[in-house]
Amino acid sequence: MQNKILISSLAASVTLLLGTAITPSTVEAATATGTNQGNTTIQFTVPTDGQLVLNKVPSFDFGNHALATSYSAFTATGDTPYDVTNLTGDSNGYTVTAQAGQLTNGSNVLPVSSLTTDTADGTADSVTGGKISGATGVSIYQASNKVATGNATANGELQSGTTGATLTLSSPGVKTGTYTGVIDYTITDGIN
Repeated sequence: MQNKILISSLAASVTLLLGTAITPSTVEAATATGTNQGNTTIQFTVPTDGQLVLNKVPSFDFGNHALATSYSAFTATGDTPYDVTNLTGDSNGYTVTAQAGQLTNGSNVLPVSSLTTDTADGTADSVTGGKISGATGVSIYQASNKVATGNATANGELQSGTTGATLTLSSPGVKTGTYTGVIDYTITDGIN
């Protein structure tokens, strides 16, 4: 009899245990309320070199001409627009100046009365509005003058429009040969 009671008790305990173990329980999820915000951060620093760079500047080839008793002005299209990289991170803009030296062929100096340049405006950046503006009729022969400026938002790399130059001689007394000269270009921070 004791065996029967023990088996009955054991069976009842197992049933009770299994019944509890398989009884489904429900858990309710908490409902989210309210909002919050996080932050995003990025930092840019000025490079230690190459902050304001003239990547490209124009050269001018006035071509070949026969000797004559008088000359009209000679014109040339620049081989490239001004190309500037501005990584200063400021809003000062910049100024490009040019100064042309004498054109020489050995000891012979070309009798130049004027050398002027024309620079068309570049296309403004569609996002920042940064732009290089040109100047026309700028005398650069043996004098440094402003040929282009970058506005206050002219950051990153930008280009001017097309470039050109006009060369006028003061005398027809030219000796044969090829005359060459150098144009010194300078870029400075700020619009002068």
